[in-house]
Amino acid sequence: MGVGATPADVTKMVNNTSDQCAFACHQLDISPNDYYGLAKKLGVTTCIDVVRSATQQLMDTATATQTAPSQFRMAIYTFGSSARNAGLTKIFNLSSSLSSAKTAAANIDLMTVPYQNYASDTDTNFDDVFPDINNEISTPGDDSKSSSPLKILFFVSDGVADAANISCSQPTTAGQDPQTNKQYTRCQEPLNVSLCTTMKNRGIKIAVLYTTYLALPTNAWYMSWIDPFNKGPYGPSPNSQIAANMQSCASPGFYFEVSPTDGISEAMNVLFQKVVQSARLTK
Repeated sequence: MGVGATPADVTKMVNNTSDQCAFACHQLDISPNDYYGLAKKLGVTTCIDVVRSATQQLMDTATATQTAPSQFRMAIYTFGSSARNAGLTKIFNLSSSLSSAKTAAANIDLMTVPYQNYASDTDTNFDDVFPDINNEISTPGDDSKSSSPLKILFFVSDGVADAANISCSQPTTAGQDPQTNKQYTRCQEPLNVSLCTTMKNRGIKIAVLYTTYLALPTNAWYMSWIDPFNKGPYGPSPNSQIAANMQSCASPGFYFEVSPTDGISEAMNVLFQKVVQSARLTK
């Protein structure tokens, strides 16, 4: 989510960094390592900026769509604000106050890291976050009455895990946990679909907004470790395993792939309307 949101944003970061890096990593050590600060200075829009705005706009859409008071309740989670404490992090408790949810969504931002390559950058751990969000969601109902609501997870991601994992289809490098000193294998791979299946088997619907993982041909790490399962000249491709797994994660009809230039906010609103319409049809 720290990559430039559009090809123009990617190019601006590449042209203004000595290592041609398109990622606005939010490091807490001194300049010039804080590419997050550089992106802000250059006026670069990152994917997380677009997701933040889209989430806030979604609350407006939900408010306008309601046909009864407190018809919708929202909670907002991220993967964490700091790499030192990475994991499912609640930034807004489940509530029918959509205006409060919109205000809280302003806190959606990139995770900070203490320094470059902290914990080998293993900050996107789907294997930990999905079971945790599954535990957060109580047993769903059939929407026949207010005490039996449907439960929907809106999952917005570029679909690539980056975690310390001893079992991995795409191992990259070995590393050492800075807190436990345990050795591990860094894993970068498409989302494990079984994580979604567990939730869907409980009756939870998953609406997936896949923010296309843009190709970064100037980045050697990307070309070595991500490009093999993200084939195609510009992200969206029939050969992209990332997109295929994200689509398999979604409940039927609740998948949308979109690049930031196509409009993440519009895509999120379309997904929301599909969910609402589906609920009406199944009553």
